[in-house]
Amino acid sequence: MVNRRRSETGEGRAVEGRAVEGRGDEGRAFAYDAFISYSHAWDKHVAKAFQSALQGFDRPWYRPRSLKLFRDETNLAASPHLWQEIEQGLTRSRWLVVMASPSAARSPWVRQEIRWWLTHRSADTLLIGWTDGTLVWDADRASFDWSRTDALPHEEMAQAFGQEPRWVDLRWLRSPEQAGSDPRLIECVAEFVAPLTGKSKDELIGDHVRQRRRTRHWVQATVAALTTLLLIAVAGGITAYNQRNSARAQTLVSQSRQLVAEASSISDTQPDLARQLMVQAHRLAPTAEAVGALVESYAMPRVIRGRGHVHAAAYSSRGLLAVAEHGVRLFHPARMTRPVSLGPVGRPVTAVAFSPDGRLLALGGADGTVRLLDVTDAGRPDTLAVTSAAADRGEVLVLVFTSGGRLVAMTEKGGSVLDGRDLARSTSLDALPGQPVAASPKGDLIATQEPVTNRLRLWTLSGSDRPRLLATVTSPSDHIFRSPQRVLFSPDGQTLAVAGGDSRVRLWDVADPDRPVVRPDLHVQSRRGVHTVAFSPDATTLATGDSDGAVALWDVSDPLRPRSGARLTGHTAMVGSLSFSPDGQTVASVSADGSAPDNATVRLWAVSGSERTSAFTTLPTAGTFPPAFSPDSRVLAAGGEPTTVWRVSGTSAPRLTATLETFNFGGQATAFGADGHTLFSGLPVKAWEMADPANPRDLTPGTTRTAGAQDLGLNPALPLLAARPGPGEAVQLWDISSSTRPTPLGTLGDADTGDESPLLSYQAVTFSPDGALLATPSREGVVRLWRVARGARPTPAGDLPAAEGRTTALAFSPHRRTLLVGDDSGTLTMWDVSRPGSPVRKGASARHTGAISGLAFHPGGEFAATVGLDGRVRLWDVGDPARPAEVTSLSGGGLSPFATVGFSPDGRLLAVSGDGGTRLWTVDRTRILQRLCAESPRITRTQWTQYLPDRPYDPPCA
Repeated sequence: MVNRRRSETGEGRAVEGRAVEGRGDEGRAFAYDAFISYSHAWDKHVAKAFQSALQGFDRPWYRPRSLKLFRDETNLAASPHLWQEIEQGLTRSRWLVVMASPSAARSPWVRQEIRWWLTHRSADTLLIGWTDGTLVWDADRASFDWSRTDALPHEEMAQAFGQEPRWVDLRWLRSPEQAGSDPRLIECVAEFVAPLTGKSKDELIGDHVRQRRRTRHWVQATVAALTTLLLIAVAGGITAYNQRNSARAQTLVSQSRQLVAEASSISDTQPDLARQLMVQAHRLAPTAEAVGALVESYAMPRVIRGRGHVHAAAYSSRGLLAVAEHGVRLFHPARMTRPVSLGPVGRPVTAVAFSPDGRLLALGGADGTVRLLDVTDAGRPDTLAVTSAAADRGEVLVLVFTSGGRLVAMTEKGGSVLDGRDLARSTSLDALPGQPVAASPKGDLIATQEPVTNRLRLWTLSGSDRPRLLATVTSPSDHIFRSPQRVLFSPDGQTLAVAGGDSRVRLWDVADPDRPVVRPDLHVQSRRGVHTVAFSPDATTLATGDSDGAVALWDVSDPLRPRSGARLTGHTAMVGSLSFSPDGQTVASVSADGSAPDNATVRLWAVSGSERTSAFTTLPTAGTFPPAFSPDSRVLAAGGEPTTVWRVSGTSAPRLTATLETFNFGGQATAFGADGHTLFSGLPVKAWEMADPANPRDLTPGTTRTAGAQDLGLNPALPLLAARPGPGEAVQLWDISSSTRPTPLGTLGDADTGDESPLLSYQAVTFSPDGALLATPSREGVVRLWRVARGARPTPAGDLPAAEGRTTALAFSPHRRTLLVGDDSGTLTMWDVSRPGSPVRKGASARHTGAISGLAFHPGGEFAATVGLDGRVRLWDVGDPARPAEVTSLSGGGLSPFATVGFSPDGRLLAVSGDGGTRLWTVDRTRILQRLCAESPRITRTQWTQYLPDRPYDPPCA
């Protein structure tokens, strides 16, 4: 066997062959061109490489090998008759190739193969490949010099050759890798192939070289073709990949828009689920619809789920919300998700009221008891006293803290007036005919309801606290619901609201309680009547809650002409209680949503006056001058009549820190300098040091302003200030390198003296982000561009072609020379002014129905905000200048004509200044998403399956 032979000799054998059709010497048929005899110990790898080179020599790549060689590793099978098979291989071979080396000379198998060949064949058909050792021919003796030759066996080959045999030096060939890279192999292989094939060496090498060249050309052509096919396939794959990604993106966009639409449809009835859907919509694709929904999301009511039946909810003057159920929970406005629970306090709490200073909380129980707690530290309420003054008279329905420190408790059977400092001291109201239903904020008036006629009587408690009848008033219907807050005095005590069962609310002017004057009734859209009413702290807004679960808002600032406002329709059952937050910007409504009382919820609605709003707050400012943020976004100067300074950093509510001296006639525009702590205003220019916003320091005390300046523009790179004194007046340029001595540099062009009346434009002066260009309206109503440089007078750089309307607002993109132009036709146009002399119009949109009065770019450059004389505040996606797309029309709590807009430099806030104050929106999507997740429980699997059936469950707020 082959393995046995190798184990016995420590060598391998190598012989391979090929069948040859034809006959050799003596007419024999040969299957192999040559038999390779070699030593496994030394020449195994060389023999393999040499065999491969021989078989591939002068052979086209598409034809089988031209020579067949016998080598034992590939031709011998496992057999007990090893020599017999080797002998068969020798017999069927025409030539013997001996790989000469000292190892081969010592190998008994190589020696036996040589003996057999010299015995049965001729030395003329024996070829030698010299792989190692010494091989020396002695020409004089016509034999090898055996004293020095060790690469061939002496005994077998001493008399084999009569003349010098042919051998080839292969000592350089020691690895198969050399067979493909060493050029010497061609000549060596040709030496062997020539006698095997009967061709000359030169002819073989020439054919081989031509064949190699032809093969190389074929390979190159094949590679080129395959490369072309590969590129086509790759291009097709990339196209398919892009098409697939495009299809996926379109699918995500479609799903995102669908989720936004579905979230919008349930935003009031299921606000928690709507918040989750909005987050998922933005997660799938941040489309314009998704971004708009996020910015508008503050308008969705926040939901507090009751622990059992919720009887009432009330705000304190400090913003604390108390929810009365079996116990009481206190909610801090900044920590709505972490309430303080007071736990059960005897019987269920049926009424709550805060003292005017917000330090005391009164709780009325179902057993008629009244508890007084100190909530100065809302985290650690302290019980001060408990009284049973109203015991045996039924549950406490209404509690009213008066400004004089008294507490009025009213039940179905009577009531008491308690001393807030000593609850043991009380005055009974049982002597009053009828049921006490309301008390004035001062505590000097009590309203009672007659049990049969449902008329209301007004009583005074002044003087000796003995009630005295003042007047009788009628309700809007014969039936008045017996529920808390059905009759209510306004916070100023001058108006009495009475809810009726026929869906009307009657207002009485009780400024003179002896002679009440009836005002126009409010007609509520309800099928079964109004149950509860509530006044805003400033008494200008009235909220009504009806049996259908709706809350209606009314503007009653003019009682003679009340106007209906927003209708809030989120509850599914009767609204039993209403309360305004101390700033009047939130309404809390209580309802037993669902078929069971345990489903009661408190909904918190964001409002501004009698309208809903998506702004998170409204600052009480006066004037429509552009809001000015400090570069670090922590300070806001707003209004202008006068200018007020606000802290707007962090997550807390904005805080008023200072009021600046204001130009008396018409107010003033302001702008922060690039240093972040200097505020400029007026003409001549005045400056304030704002390092401490609570204590502004006048840097120009000797300057007397003659104009407030309608519009200011600060250069972001140079110490320059551009100011427009007023409508139609020329723009002035000021050097503000010294904040204590601003210096005028002259005016730009002429004043607007055209035939048309000059328009008010508060945001029509703007510098490019590199400070090299200034854009202003010209007297023709178009936009003029000026080149600006330090120490040089501005020069005209170009004009934007005239449009249909005159320019009213301008804003540069923060990252490139893209100019946004608003005009008096309500059209928003985007211009590329990178080449000022040849501006290019990119795109436009006309969504406003009146002139655009305010315009601002978001610091990120992808969004812009506008406000027009139509009062609409619109947010735009301007990422593609050729297609400005409206993202949303912001619900700001009413219209804002002649308003102005501004973004904070950190991109977190949008401010809109108008006659109704300065409204602030959160436009930071990251913070909005965090808030939405914090305000709503995680979407359930069932809800996910309903709205996203084709996607695996993956909650966005996990």
